[in-house]
Amino acid sequence: MADPSLKILLIFDNDESRCHIEEILRISDIDEFRLESVHVQLIAQGEAINLNHDVCIVESIGLLATQLLLTLKGVLSCPIIVLTWDSGTEVLNALHAGAADCLIRNKLGPAQLEESIFAAIDQARHIDLLDQYERWYLSLVENSSDLIFTQDLQGKFTSINRAVESITGYTQDEVIGMNIRQLVAPEYQELVKRRHDQMLADHRICDREVEIVSKTWQRITVKMSCHLIYKHGTPVGVQGTMRVQHNVVSLRATG
Repeated sequence: MADPSLKILLIFDNDESRCHIEEILRISDIDEFRLESVHVQLIAQGEAINLNHDVCIVESIGLLATQLLLTLKGVLSCPIIVLTWDSGTEVLNALHAGAADCLIRNKLGPAQLEESIFAAIDQARHIDLLDQYERWYLSLVENSSDLIFTQDLQGKFTSINRAVESITGYTQDEVIGMNIRQLVAPEYQELVKRRHDQMLADHRICDREVEIVSKTWQRITVKMSCHLIYKHGTPVGVQGTMRVQHNVVSLRATG
């Protein structure tokens, strides 16, 4: 059966501060928790620690704090909360080193510590979920049989999935940096330009059927759908798909 209690790792500098933090945890509203306390010197000496924690609380040890955080970030997967002196430099150094939160130790209270712990855990879980969604999304994109791509506003490909290799014979690296008009058949190039300009003007989705040309000069009819990508309300690129409709004869043969 899973242990329902909160698992907390405390990295402390001296016994007095350890007792103080443990007391704050005891009088907080955290119903159940398991606390493992480890002296900072043991971490510096490479002592093995239990990695199965929900959160880690670290006392900032002056100039050693940044290196300590980097060491812990390398082995722990849980969020780290740093207790510092009332020093802006210490706070900034801790945050830059990857701390989820910084609390001033001489102003620390049970409610503040409890809030920081649960906020850090929630934030870490949210980030893990976003990472998982991103991995799923990238997997779907890479394994799609349709061409999925992004372009800059001038029509140059900035990314494209692996389907480009089976459909056109070009590698992903060969297509990146290529302009869309270099991929479509000559008689469609002006149409693609007009539709692209129209999309930039009216900010609407652009659908069209065109023929693209493979690396071996085979014509491939695709249904292309594109929409703008925005950043702060301003178009910064294009995302689109191409679905193969049917193949036609060689462009060289038709010439």
